Amino acid sequence: NGAFVFAAAQGGRHEDGRETYGHSLIVDPWGAVVAEVEGNEPGVAFADIDTAAVAAARGKVPNLKNARSFTVGDAEVAVTGAREAAE
Repeated sequence: NGAFVFAAAQGGRHEDGRETYGHSLIVDPWGAVVAEVEGNEPGVAFADIDTAAVAAARGKVPNLKNARSFTVGDAEVAVTGAREAAE
């Protein structure tokens, strides 16, 4: 639905012996990586967040217009505000 994704990832060997590989990312609404921290060393990623790019992506691919309420078991899940936000 046209959003920036901030993917923070741990890196290194942990106390329990588990190993993770880092590579944190910031991705724009079209899937382009705009900032990253490569490898598993500590680091910080910075990116300018263009809210106009979010609006443009949502205008070209209006996924939120397809939002519908649905039922799971006995619970009805209402998707509120999504349709209004897409219009």
